[in-house]
Amino acid sequence: MRKLFLTIAWLFTAAVVLQLYFAAVGVFSNPDDELFSWHAMNGRFVLPILALLLIVTAALARAGKRTIWLSVLPLVLILFQTVLFILTGVIFGLDESSIADPPLAATLVVSLHAINGTAILLIGVLLIVRARRLVREGAPAKSVDTAGVADVDETPAVVPGA
Repeated sequence: MRKLFLTIAWLFTAAVVLQLYFAAVGVFSNPDDELFSWHAMNGRFVLPILALLLIVTAALARAGKRTIWLSVLPLVLILFQTVLFILTGVIFGLDESSIADPPLAATLVVSLHAINGTAILLIGVLLIVRARRLVREGAPAKSVDTAGVADVDETPAVVPGA
């Protein structure tokens, strides 16, 4: 199951990189070609499914509490990508007619979409690192919190004769 978690982490991260590519294809193409729909379809279907699979495989791989919770974060951030557009539209009163010429403040807010996408990519890479460590070492990856105390989500080792 740990190798499956690693595979899903790789697939998810590759799909995020493709998402960036699809965004560029859409931006640099003729709007009449509607190539930006590739970005929309990948973001609405492929990424959420892979994000759900990340959560399930991390839990089944017994990756440790922190890694499992970290695997939830991409799904939350993917959902926030859509919420960001909805909130910007509500806050700035945007409708279909104003989409082509939004106010500067709305553009600055909705452009956080790219920053959030970068965070999703970085979390994908971090999950690959954790999954590789899990496959290699056979135990949940130990992480250190800000106080320098090791993560306690692993079961302590049983010492014979103790």
